[in-house]
Amino acid sequence: MEPQVAARIEATRQAVERDRESPSRWGQLGQVLHAHALNQAAVTCYRQASALDPDDYRWPYLAAEALAAVRPEEALAHFAEAERLAPSNPAFYIAFGDALAAAGRNEDAARRYSEARRLAPASSHALLGLARLAVAAGRLTEARDLLGQAVAAAPHHGELHVLSAQVYSRLGDTEAALRAERRAAAYPDPTRPQDPVIEAMMSEAVSSRSFTQRGLRSASRGDFAAAEKAFRRVLEIRPGNARDHTNLGGALTRQGRFDEAAASFGRALEIDPNDTVARNNLAMALAELGDRARAVALLEEAVAIDPSYAEAHRNLGLIRAADGDLEAAVAAYRAALAANPGLVAAYNDLATTLAALDRTNEAIASWRQALELDDSDLAALYNLSLAEAARGRHGEAIALLRRGMERAPNSSRLASLLAWELATSPAAPPADAAEAVALARRVHSAYPDRAESADVLAAALAASGDFEEATRLARQALEQAIEGGDTDRAKALGLRLELYRRGRPFRQPAPARPPAAEAAGPESTRPDSTSR
Repeated sequence: MEPQVAARIEATRQAVERDRESPSRWGQLGQVLHAHALNQAAVTCYRQASALDPDDYRWPYLAAEALAAVRPEEALAHFAEAERLAPSNPAFYIAFGDALAAAGRNEDAARRYSEARRLAPASSHALLGLARLAVAAGRLTEARDLLGQAVAAAPHHGELHVLSAQVYSRLGDTEAALRAERRAAAYPDPTRPQDPVIEAMMSEAVSSRSFTQRGLRSASRGDFAAAEKAFRRVLEIRPGNARDHTNLGGALTRQGRFDEAAASFGRALEIDPNDTVARNNLAMALAELGDRARAVALLEEAVAIDPSYAEAHRNLGLIRAADGDLEAAVAAYRAALAANPGLVAAYNDLATTLAALDRTNEAIASWRQALELDDSDLAALYNLSLAEAARGRHGEAIALLRRGMERAPNSSRLASLLAWELATSPAAPPADAAEAVALARRVHSAYPDRAESADVLAAALAASGDFEEATRLARQALEQAIEGGDTDRAKALGLRLELYRRGRPFRQPAPARPPAAEAAGPESTRPDSTSR
């Protein structure tokens, strides 16, 4: 056993020796043992804690969790004991439902999943449990509807898409089944509902493995400083593991510390020269540091070692695109998607590059594929709306932007583009102008010094008939554009300003070349270096 684990167990055991009548001491010892996979000893402690404090549902619940895999019948008895105390934790009822379903007690399981839904109506895990029971009973339409609700609430919950593919296939909807399979490939990692009891138990762990998991969880939440701290602790315990250096490098990269990250990835490759994840991530750190030639060489080596490494193909495409070799970038993105059809970001990258090559229809198809996999992909929604507007399909662009606003109501970028479309689309109704003004005012109040926000608000005001204020704001936007060196916007603003002075709103002209699309970020240097 790692020395710090043994020391943690011994210190907690001694605390129990000093106060044998304390349920919290017994419970904590159980948690420490449980967190280090000493489950049977943990159950003994949980039972003692429960005997001393029979009103705390945590101890029988944790005992049930510790027993679930090896002694399911005993686990069910502990779940029932915990349930008697009517906990308000939906994750408890989901876990109890899962255990009952595994024992074939489907009606009892359904009642627990329903209780979880009562406590958390949008719980995708409770809906998944009910859908599984519906499938087992042959109620496929009911299962499909439950899964639809769950996907709407949690589009990145991969298990939903796995079951959806099965349900659609059995219902004969081949197209929907294939779409669900692609979504399942995009989100392959298992999930569990948020559970403060389980999380508190896991926080007692001090093993190298637990620090790794803690770092990965911190990274998934975007807390890269905490991830760095956890990964450094892992390296103190076991300094010779290549993957640990790779994980640390990922956390450093996400904090913009590329020199340190490159050194960490380099150490990983010294330990394991065939570590393609370290090679990929080192390449992207070097690209940030300006060594693009070495970055390309490393990525080519990575895909030669592992041709199925989709992220490395995608990153090679990003560098090719940045270097202006758009056809090579397209080939790299297509290779990434051939290796992993669920790599959502690669569809957006491919579409952006195709749009730059004036292959608009192909670009639109790729953005739509990204949205099939993740209908909350804001980059795809934004870029697709630009492309649709550019070819004169303003109604479709507005519908896409509204979808984006539903998912990100505070997005100024989406609000600004929606205001622009509502205000300047040909034959826009007056009601659209009022909404455009409200959206544009919100953005302008947040960014009063940007020419773009003043320009959009001026267009919205002109569409609503307030030409005096529109003229004032257009003049202000023109000055800001000139000061900022934005000559293209300044030229367009000059023309719009003249329209407003004459009491005429600006309307978008007939379809022209689409504006440049925005790319997503690189699929690189993620601390979760196992998610290949």
